Amino acid sequence: MPGTAADIMTRNPITYHVPSTVGEVIKILIKNNITGLPLVDQSGKYAGVISRRDIFENPDENQTAMVMRRAKAVAPDTTVEEAAREMIKQFRRHLAVVDDSGNVVGILTPQNFLRLVRERFGKLKVKEIERSIAVPVWEESPLSVVSFIMRVSKAYACPVIDINGDFVGLVTDRDIFDNIDVRSKFQFSETGMADDEDPWSWEGIRNVVTYMIEKSNLELPHTPVKQFMIKNPVVANSTDTVEAAAKKMETGNYNQLPIVQGNGHLVGMLQDIQILSVFL
Repeated sequence: MPGTAADIMTRNPITYHVPSTVGEVIKILIKNNITGLPLVDQSGKYAGVISRRDIFENPDENQTAMVMRRAKAVAPDTTVEEAAREMIKQFRRHLAVVDDSGNVVGILTPQNFLRLVRERFGKLKVKEIERSIAVPVWEESPLSVVSFIMRVSKAYACPVIDINGDFVGLVTDRDIFDNIDVRSKFQFSETGMADDEDPWSWEGIRNVVTYMIEKSNLELPHTPVKQFMIKNPVVANSTDTVEAAAKKMETGNYNQLPIVQGNGHLVGMLQDIQILSVFL
């Protein structure tokens, strides 16, 4: 049975570097369909972690170094229990695995633990471990408002309800992230550039005094969340076993499941990171 971080981690994860801009990181995350990644310094050594949640929480910051978390990493021989405790302590979904030389050799997310959870703690009931606070949003709320609610409440998946309070869907930070409009503005000083030079030619670039400001503005549409929400999301019943809930998350690569009772009445949320509490 797996016993260390090296046994369950995702090996050779995608990394990016600092210094860099948040706009560059966003493009990497979207291109590779991932939600976070380790960052390395100019020597290729571990520097920190950045995720879409860090970006959401720092909407006015442009430099990756100012947004990333200099989060504690774990070693490949860290036990699974210790790694789970560290992830819960940080309450973040990305935990870098770093060797003795400072090289990033892997990454852990709650998904890496789910199989082990099923095998060791599968008979527990969802209601025995469900502790998350659900933050419902109205289906007519603009996406920009929902983003604000998520940032303030730190609830990154919100059940969507209609005017009668009935559960009609789910919106996650990923749905919002995928609708970000990254707009970059470039301003060049023309000092030293001849009037007849093409500013995008090598000669033109070489002669431009090094003065460039790149500012990424993250903009969200003011469209009702019902147009972006997940309709008929996969749910867990409060009386389901942890094995059944973890299997749904593992199979669908879900970070959370709305918890319902009886005829679909919403009663809470179950996050995958919350499931790791079984290791405490």
